[in-house]
Amino acid sequence: MALAMSRPPAWWSIWRRACSSCRFLSCPPAPEARFTKTLEVAIVALGGAGLVTGSLPLAMVALALLGVHSALFGPVKYGVLPQHLHAEELLVGNAWIEAATFLAILLGTLLAGVLVNGTDAALRVTGVSLFAALAGRLAVQWMPAAPPSAPISKLGDIDWQPLRATRRVLRWVRAERVWPVLLAISWFWAFGATVLTQLPVLVRDHLHGDAGVVSVLLAVFSVGVGAGSLLVSALLRRRPDASVVPLAALAMALSAGLWLVVVHLVAGDFATAPDRVMLVQDWLLQPWTPAVLLSLAALAVAGGAYCVPLYTALQRLAPLDRRGQAVAANNIVNSAAMVMAAAIGAVALASGVGVVALLGAVAALNLPVALWARRLPLQAKPDQV
Repeated sequence: MALAMSRPPAWWSIWRRACSSCRFLSCPPAPEARFTKTLEVAIVALGGAGLVTGSLPLAMVALALLGVHSALFGPVKYGVLPQHLHAEELLVGNAWIEAATFLAILLGTLLAGVLVNGTDAALRVTGVSLFAALAGRLAVQWMPAAPPSAPISKLGDIDWQPLRATRRVLRWVRAERVWPVLLAISWFWAFGATVLTQLPVLVRDHLHGDAGVVSVLLAVFSVGVGAGSLLVSALLRRRPDASVVPLAALAMALSAGLWLVVVHLVAGDFATAPDRVMLVQDWLLQPWTPAVLLSLAALAVAGGAYCVPLYTALQRLAPLDRRGQAVAANNIVNSAAMVMAAAIGAVALASGVGVVALLGAVAALNLPVALWARRLPLQAKPDQV
């Protein structure tokens, strides 16, 4: 299903993260991972049936269920790392997860553009999606066993009311030292969501490119975040040190500002032909194209360097027996931040604020974030390592 939609609707990401509050928070990681990947195979099969039969309701139900699946699996992949890795290895582990995540998004986006063309697109998308789901299920079969860090919840102990469970998790996490780290991570998602949401408009109105140019910029951004994730782990030499976060936030502000200046200068070249749209192959040959791509890549690298140490700090600061809940709370706060960013952006654009001005204002907010990040509680207590 992810391959069927190169850019899923915003509500899917919000639904996926919000569902984290009512997950099986105390299940052993390995069995839960196997369960969720098995569930993924079934959901993808359901979505494929919806695509092949042309049933939009069935496809949308499968899409919503994939959001639930992601909410179940997300806390597993982040919560289990401290049980398999030493403290000095957490940064590298998170870097690889972040890099693989964005590269997988890129691969899915590119595959979607190829698979949806043709008369048998539904069958191709279903086949590739099922292959990916089955490969994931096979891979998780060899996931090392990890004992639960808290007593396993019985079905009767699980709160099946999402709103009440969400309030309980948020009330707990706000009293913990990890709360500011959650806010810092949420800023990354709010900033990234704002940039990526406005990217098609920016390409059309200022860079004068077609949909292929949007795909190129998305590819550069995805690879850049992955590269930044791996780069920060190499620079810190495996030290679980998040002191680089303020510098990364500053780099995000400067690189985003540079990128927008380049975009503004490019738009000036089209003042006499404001409606011109170039094909991607022509756009890539323009003299200013390297400046656009390199400045965007710098922004993405800074973003990867910003978020990976924060995820490591989240794992180290959260109590051992509630790491899964901390990750779930992080998903909830992330979704709220993206909703707020989308609402503010919509109001600003409706009020006549240009896309470049909106992105410039959001980029400038990285400066106070950099100052605030210097005060984050980034060191774990001895019993939390």
